[in-house]
Amino acid sequence: MGEQRKSFLEQVQSQIKSKEAKVFVSAELHHHLNKVKNYWLQKGISEDQAEEKAVTQMGNPISIGRNLNRIYRPKIDWVTLVLFVAALLLGFLPLLSQGYMSGNHFSMYKAIFVVLGGILALGLMFIDYRKMANKGWLFYLLGTLLLLFLTRHFNTFVDGQAVFKVGPLKMEGLMAIPFFLMAWAGFFQSNHFRMWQFLLLFVLSSYFFLQFSLTTLFIYVTMTFTMIWWSKLNKKKIAIVLGSGFALVAAWGIIRWMTVAYYQKQRLLSFINPYNSEEYFGLSKVHHLFMDAGWFGKHLLVDQMIPQANTNFVFLSFAYYYGWLFATILFLVLSLVVVRITFIAKRIGDSYTKLLLVGIMIIYTIQLVGHVGMIVGFFPMTNMSLPFISYGLMPVLLNAFLIGIVLSIYRRKDLLATNTLRGQQQ
Repeated sequence: MGEQRKSFLEQVQSQIKSKEAKVFVSAELHHHLNKVKNYWLQKGISEDQAEEKAVTQMGNPISIGRNLNRIYRPKIDWVTLVLFVAALLLGFLPLLSQGYMSGNHFSMYKAIFVVLGGILALGLMFIDYRKMANKGWLFYLLGTLLLLFLTRHFNTFVDGQAVFKVGPLKMEGLMAIPFFLMAWAGFFQSNHFRMWQFLLLFVLSSYFFLQFSLTTLFIYVTMTFTMIWWSKLNKKKIAIVLGSGFALVAAWGIIRWMTVAYYQKQRLLSFINPYNSEEYFGLSKVHHLFMDAGWFGKHLLVDQMIPQANTNFVFLSFAYYYGWLFATILFLVLSLVVVRITFIAKRIGDSYTKLLLVGIMIIYTIQLVGHVGMIVGFFPMTNMSLPFISYGLMPVLLNAFLIGIVLSIYRRKDLLATNTLRGQQQ
């Protein structure tokens, strides 16, 4: 590198605060200087003269550095952050409807879960997620090992699914979803990933997820199938694989149906015939309580009236206590997260980033629509959590992870946009 170019780049970088932006700007300036230099070399002048002209044409390095610092400085997605905080705070309201806000360990644990979720999301925002793009095999291995550990060492059953419980903390299969999200995004953006590899890895991981619950398996399968559709793989081959995959999942579902607990079968059967169900808390009872809530609620404590009022039926307990109006507001606030992710995804051209956002949106949307749809009668009753609102560490940490990745993507979106434009030009 010539001394003049080196001095120019150092002066530009001295005006840029972000380390990530410094590296990016240095690479971009090198690229631009080389293009200008090659232009002058083609004019027949010497290499030293071409280098000097290229640097001179760039202009004042201090002014350039200040302008680039303003353009490429990391940005905080305040919209997503405000929605995240609002959702975390709204998660305390169901505890109030159940009389848990004072003199009870639930409120203390909930506060701890919220703090941990906030730390996770903010911590991920400052991590450059792009460094994980080539670590698909590592994330797949970690996710598989976690599932293997949980299947071998679970010590109790909660709502029909195996969990590893330590005090108030419950580790379940859903914990592995973020690892496979990162793994599939890394695999699908690679030009060297093949369909046979996908089939082998997908069948293996699905087998492990099948050991926990159909709900977790459904989230995983839907996330994976949606991401592969947005991948670089051949669409015709994908369609064949997806068709085969659906058939395989259906077969697994039938096998799993033979082994699930009696009350879990009753939950599904109550959806088909809600008024002729033996289930202790069938769909007809859910529908009756939801319709009885009215616009402004009953303001009656629901912990004795609704089983699992702070987890599987948290939206029902919220609606019954606060009414349809506040339940609608809650649903809209949570839905705005999906709208925001979609807005960001439309402005991203990088394949790895797009795959991550697609996967995140699917995981979050399935939870939101699945839980609310179950309460209003659109879907059979399952153990689907409501993002940020259902009590427990996992509903908070899983969705805090998703929000953290979104914040990390937004923080670097200007660098991604420029990289995409440069790639198109090349």
